[in-house]
Amino acid sequence: MLSTAALSTEQAPPIGVPFAYFLTAPWFAAAAGLALAWAGPGLILTRWAPTTLAATHLLGLGFLGLTIIGALFQLLPVLVGAPVPRAVGVSRAVYGLLVPGIAMLVVGFWTSGTQIQLVALAPLGTAVAILVAALALALRRASGGGEVARAIELAMAGLLFAVGLGATIVLALGARFGLMSLPTWVDLHLSWALLGWAGVLLVAFGAQLVPLFHVTPPYPAWFRGGAPAVLFLALLGETAGHLADIALQRGAGASLALAVLAAFAVLTLRLQAARRRPVWDPTLSFWWLGMVCLLGAVAGWLLAVPHTTLGVLVLAGVAVAVPSGVLYKVAPFLAWFHLQGEQVARGRLDVAVPHMKSFVSDRAAHTHFALHAGALILLLAALAGWEVLARPAGVLFAAGAVVQGVNLLRVYLRFRAVRRQFG
Repeated sequence: MLSTAALSTEQAPPIGVPFAYFLTAPWFAAAAGLALAWAGPGLILTRWAPTTLAATHLLGLGFLGLTIIGALFQLLPVLVGAPVPRAVGVSRAVYGLLVPGIAMLVVGFWTSGTQIQLVALAPLGTAVAILVAALALALRRASGGGEVARAIELAMAGLLFAVGLGATIVLALGARFGLMSLPTWVDLHLSWALLGWAGVLLVAFGAQLVPLFHVTPPYPAWFRGGAPAVLFLALLGETAGHLADIALQRGAGASLALAVLAAFAVLTLRLQAARRRPVWDPTLSFWWLGMVCLLGAVAGWLLAVPHTTLGVLVLAGVAVAVPSGVLYKVAPFLAWFHLQGEQVARGRLDVAVPHMKSFVSDRAAHTHFALHAGALILLLAALAGWEVLARPAGVLFAAGAVVQGVNLLRVYLRFRAVRRQFG
C-alpha cells in the first residue's frame, strides 16, 4: 500500500508542476467532444477518417497523456523515492513543447495536412526525449519502490515504441518513404500507446493507489510484481508476430496482454467491493465505469467486434474515466498537502486548512460522471445503429469535460486563496 508518509514538501515539486497538466487535460477532452458534435457519426463509424484521427489524439495525447505526465512528476517522489531533477524547468519545457505539438498534430489530422503533421513531430519528439531523460535520471536515484520503478521503466520503453511507430506512420503518410501494411503499423502504434505506455502504468499505479484511495485490501503480491512485465512481454510477442506475419504468435501475445488487463479489472472491482469504508464517492463511479468498459473491450476483442466499438470502450470508457477518478482524489489531496506544509513552515496555525472533501463537492464530481456516462451510452447506441445520437453524445462528452475542467480549476483557485492568508 502506498504511504503518504514517504512524501514531504521538500521532495514534492511545487503544486503548479502537476496542476499545469491537470488543468489543461480536460480541455483537450472537451475539444474531442466538440469535434464529434461537429463531425457527427462519421467520426465514430471508421477509424481512418481525418476527424477520427484528430479526436483520437485529442484524447490519447491531450487528455490521457497530459494527465499521466502530470501524475508522474508528482508520484515519483512517493512511489520510488526519487523526485524528477529540476522538476520545474523540465515540466515547463515538456509542457511548452507538448501542448502546441499536440495541437499542431490534431490540426494536421483534421485538415489532412501532412506538412503540419510533419512539423508537429519536432516539438512532440523533443518533449518526449526530455521527459524520458528526466525520468530515467530520477529512476537511477530511486531509493525504493522497486516494483513501481521497474514498471515505469517498462512504460518509458512503451512510450518510445509508440512515439517511434507514430512518427514512422506520419513520415510515411508524408510520402517521405514507403511503408508496407499501414494498418499493421497503426495497430502496433495503438497497442504500444494504449497498453505498453498507459496500460502498464494503469496496472502499476492502480495497484498502489486503489488501496490508498479506497481503503481496500492490497492487490496480490504476484500481480503487483509480475503484471506490468507480463503485459510488456506480451506486447513484444504480439509485435514480433506482426512483423514476422505469424498469426499464432500475434494472437497469443494479444490474448496474454488482454488477460492481464482483465485480471486487473476483476481484482480492482473485487477489492473495491471489499473496501473497509463502505461509503460511495464519485471516484468509485469513475473507476467502476472504467473497469466495466475494460472488461467489455476484452470481451469485444474476443468476439471480434468492430474496431470502432473497441476504440470507444477503451478511449472514452477507460482512458477518460479512470484518470478522472484519480484526479478527483489526487487534486484535492495535493491542495491540502501543500497547504499543510506551508502552514507548518510559516507557523500559521491560526489559519484553517480546508479538509480534502471540501475542495470538490461530491455533487460537482457526480455531475461530471453523469454527463460522461450519458455520453458513453449514447456513443455505444450510435455505433449500434442509432447514428443520430452521435452528435448529442459529443455535446454531453464536451460538457462533462468542461465540468471537470471547472472543478479542477476551483481546487487550484481555493488553494491559492487559502495560501494568500498565510501572508
